[in-house]
Amino acid sequence: MSDFYYLHVSPWSEKACWAMDLAKFDYQKLNFTPMITTPLVRLKSLNFTKKVTVPMLINDDQTITGSYDIAQYVEKKQTNKNNAPNIFPPELKTHIDEWEELSDQFLQAGRALVCIRMKNHNGAKIMSLPPAIPSSIRPLMLPVASLGLYYLKAKYGFDWNKYEQYIETMRNILRKIQSTLADKGDYLLGQFTYADIAMAVTLQMVKPIGSPYIPLDKDTENCWETPELKDEFKDLIEWRDRIYAKHRKAN
Repeated sequence: MSDFYYLHVSPWSEKACWAMDLAKFDYQKLNFTPMITTPLVRLKSLNFTKKVTVPMLINDDQTITGSYDIAQYVEKKQTNKNNAPNIFPPELKTHIDEWEELSDQFLQAGRALVCIRMKNHNGAKIMSLPPAIPSSIRPLMLPVASLGLYYLKAKYGFDWNKYEQYIETMRNILRKIQSTLADKGDYLLGQFTYADIAMAVTLQMVKPIGSPYIPLDKDTENCWETPELKDEFKDLIEWRDRIYAKHRKAN
């Protein structure tokens, strides 16, 4: 069984999980906590110099990082096994690459927005602390949670003052999804592929899908929701819900 390090709330982790589940790939989830779990992951992945990022899959003495590389890896490992769907048809691979790039741009902007909102939301910061911390002392750990946000800012290089710019980046990509679906139907490339996974998952940063797929507490959900886009792209939220209902097994 492979070790899969992930963040429960991370859309990148969700993309990788979705692909592995479709492929019926055998893996165990191991929760990653920035700063705290990093030394262990460095040791297990034999990475002592580069940044540690998740999702990360450790399998057959190989370490694969990033949702896209993980998805392609398990697709190759499971080809024609277990009647798994082919989400990377060779003839559509170039187009899937393009949608994955847009997904990554969207999620980077969305991650910045989540951190900006959390900066002033004590409830969400408390909920971001490791589950092992007792509830009685969580409020005392707010400085640690705030430090975590600054750690993410330093790691990913976003700007606290570019809120509207991040909104526009997301809006432009959502409009491209809209126009493509208007032409293609319910699937971005005319059939279900990884492109649909990549873009359905981005809607988590407009309106979280919640239980039973990605359950969130109310404080965290408030920081992930983007009110400026939620009503404007209600049709895409409904599309995302259909894709999940048809192609994603509930947790």
